[in-house]
Amino acid sequence: MRLEIDGWSSKITFSATHLIPGHYKCGRLHGHDYAINATIVGNIGAGGVIMDFISVKEFLRTVAAELDHKVLIPRRDEGIKEEGAAIHYSLSGKEYMFPTEDCALLDVGVASAEELANFVLARVMEKVHFPDNVTRVEIGVDEGEGQGAWTGADLRS
Repeated sequence: MRLEIDGWSSKITFSATHLIPGHYKCGRLHGHDYAINATIVGNIGAGGVIMDFISVKEFLRTVAAELDHKVLIPRRDEGIKEEGAAIHYSLSGKEYMFPTEDCALLDVGVASAEELANFVLARVMEKVHFPDNVTRVEIGVDEGEGQGAWTGADLRS
């Protein structure tokens, strides 16, 4: 059985700017309205539910708030340099400089929907307690309605 959390209808959304190095169109600085979605798979447990998913929704809202109205910066990109209160981003002959406070430095190689889904999943797995009857957690990050990337992790072997 599974629980589904739709980020759009649950208002787990954020707006942010990013770019995808080397992409013919997305290599330009641009933004999206994003939603974070989740699926929790497991057996019915105590109280007749898989789990109380309010804690998951609240945590996902916290992550969305951290990313909202920020420039998404992939910390693992070699073109990133943090200097004082600014972040310098060099790529493909372009130079960007952003105030650090306007950025979300993410432990990813590129700020794609795929990498954002991995980033959110890692945060969820680190911070959310899942009962023993939950067997899998999946996270999806949409870049606009109808298009997004999903990743997941099995909790029990």
